Amino acid sequence: MSSDKNVEILLGNQRKAIIALAIPLGIALLIQHINSFVDTLWVSGLGSDHMAAVGIIAPIYAAIVGVGNGLGIGISAAISRYIGKGEPSSANRIAAQGLMLAVAIALGITAALLLTAEPVLRLFGAGDVLPLCMDYAVPIYAGTVFIMLSGVMSGMLRGEGAAKRSMIIQTVGAIINIILDPILIYTLGMGVTGAACATIIALATSSIIPYYWYLVKKDTFVKIQRSNFVMDRSARSDILSVGLPEMLELSLMSLFNVLLNYFVIICGGTDAVAIFTTSWKVVAICLVVPQAIGGALVSVCSAEYGMRRFDSIADAYRYSMRITFAAMVMISLTAALLSGPISMIFTTGDNTIQLRSGLQQLILCMCVLMPFFSMVYPSSSLMQALRKAGQAMVNTIFRNLLIVALFALVTFTITDIEWIWYMLIVSETIGGFMMWIHARTVLKDTLRKEKLTPA
Repeated sequence: MSSDKNVEILLGNQRKAIIALAIPLGIALLIQHINSFVDTLWVSGLGSDHMAAVGIIAPIYAAIVGVGNGLGIGISAAISRYIGKGEPSSANRIAAQGLMLAVAIALGITAALLLTAEPVLRLFGAGDVLPLCMDYAVPIYAGTVFIMLSGVMSGMLRGEGAAKRSMIIQTVGAIINIILDPILIYTLGMGVTGAACATIIALATSSIIPYYWYLVKKDTFVKIQRSNFVMDRSARSDILSVGLPEMLELSLMSLFNVLLNYFVIICGGTDAVAIFTTSWKVVAICLVVPQAIGGALVSVCSAEYGMRRFDSIADAYRYSMRITFAAMVMISLTAALLSGPISMIFTTGDNTIQLRSGLQQLILCMCVLMPFFSMVYPSSSLMQALRKAGQAMVNTIFRNLLIVALFALVTFTITDIEWIWYMLIVSETIGGFMMWIHARTVLKDTLRKEKLTPA
């Protein structure tokens, strides 16, 4: 599809645009999560300690991904907004400044993580599995720039409506990772280090593709121009007005998981944290629909914001919420029915079979909360598009503080892992409604200021 056709869809009917962008984005997310799913399966063959080590690093890895994706969301929203305004040259400036920001931030994060690796992992409860954690962490930390560029380049492409191209780079990376996992982990005997190296090699290889489109083929709507690679405070401010709160929001969500892992370890040991982190792999696949719709909503509503079509923004949000909730009810019911077979997939080895019943129980708990938790994605995306990302971040912090408080309450009173799972249901359900109510309030305030009334 040509770049002009992508922009035409982005600026056209908001409902059609959401579906057109969400489908390829959903496919890319699904393939990414399947990749993570397969990664976990390969690591599970090494034993529960290896699974726990990867689980302890997972929030840190997710925080790095969150910084890249958050910056990508800021870039995507700014590019879409300027396309909506009819200012392509400003969109070009955003792309160049976004790349510069990504590299600078990534280098800083890499240095900080490598210098503090061991003490931080001890603080996070690594304990006896610290050597395994280090084996997995060091390659991940060293490859931070490739992790971040993946999110940033995808955001740039989504910003101009090129969701299919964003899907291609994510898919290529996932396929390379899936191929490399067994080779590096088992054939070359690298263990968890091999799993980490496979991830970084895949991301580095797939990042070559968008540079070909932008710099060689030059058939994208947004152009990367050398003249724009100079300090531009206005463009950076535009990116960070949405990107900074999103980076903080996504990263804090991941770092809060470190605390949750700590409480889970106290209540149930390393087996419990293996169950906890593995169950989220399953949930991540189930949440592809709201994630894809939320990603599409940012680009579509940002373009509508640029065109000052606030009635279309309201309709796009209501439409997104309806299809998200309906889809998640069906997906949750299906996952509940298949909870037994899903649990068996992750516990085929003799050293992981003891996790099976606990994993099935937690998956069933997750199925209860998923339809309500899914409301977070389109609601947060709406606030990002309306340049209220800071409010979405505050909401996320409160939601995670609630989860931490409930987990801590159980840990220091009952010390029962089953009650931890029950508190997870309560807190994430409340959190979903909190974000939904907040987004509706922001939307109403915006419409009132524009003297528009929702249909």
